[in-house]
Amino acid sequence: MLEKFYSTVKYSLVSVNFLFVITGIIILAIGSSVQRAYNGYHSFLSERLLSLPAFCIATGIIIFIIAFAGFYGAYRENYLMIMAYAGLMVLMFIFVMSACIAGYVLKRDAVALVQTELYETMPMYKQDYIVTRLWDEVQEDFRCCGVKNASDWLPILDTQNSIGLPVSCCELPVGAVQILNCTVEATTLYRGGCSDAFGSWVQSHIGTIGVAGIFLIILQALAVGASIWLAKVSRDEQAAYP
Repeated sequence: MLEKFYSTVKYSLVSVNFLFVITGIIILAIGSSVQRAYNGYHSFLSERLLSLPAFCIATGIIIFIIAFAGFYGAYRENYLMIMAYAGLMVLMFIFVMSACIAGYVLKRDAVALVQTELYETMPMYKQDYIVTRLWDEVQEDFRCCGVKNASDWLPILDTQNSIGLPVSCCELPVGAVQILNCTVEATTLYRGGCSDAFGSWVQSHIGTIGVAGIFLIILQALAVGASIWLAKVSRDEQAAYP
């Protein structure tokens, strides 16, 4: 009976680690995808937000390596390799748990962090081409204007009298051939602020990473418990020393 149960745990652990190899690849892909998305708006994101996808990529690579070692150790019933694997997984469990907590805090503060970066870059709109292009892209992509609303632009552009705004604050009519004047009173004006629209987009990507982290934590807990039990049975019942 014990032998049958042992065999079940062994091959379950092999299967779990094979799943971990796949999970590592998926987490690496998620991190790379979020990093590519964030890089398009690099100037508007704080280092705290940019570090999260980089951490995700590093975690995916480490998990892939550890899981491969665990897969081999479980299949070969190597006591020392299994215990080393269990120890590394415990460290990774703490590491990922800390990252999930940090990610939760970042998700909660994402809108405020984005708002701060947007306010800091607004004065450079007429001076820095990269900032100008990014502001126009953000306002067009997220159909927003200013940080909280369109009036944020008036003192920055010194257009309190003409109430002029960047053209990207207004929706461009399809097939338009006339000169487009974008003002606070324009009917095509995007009414919402970019801190909410852009910040919500950043939050959604952090949420994707968070879901992947929670799934990983659950798998890690199962793998650590199974690997420790398997290592104990390997040593006591079969003397499986390297």
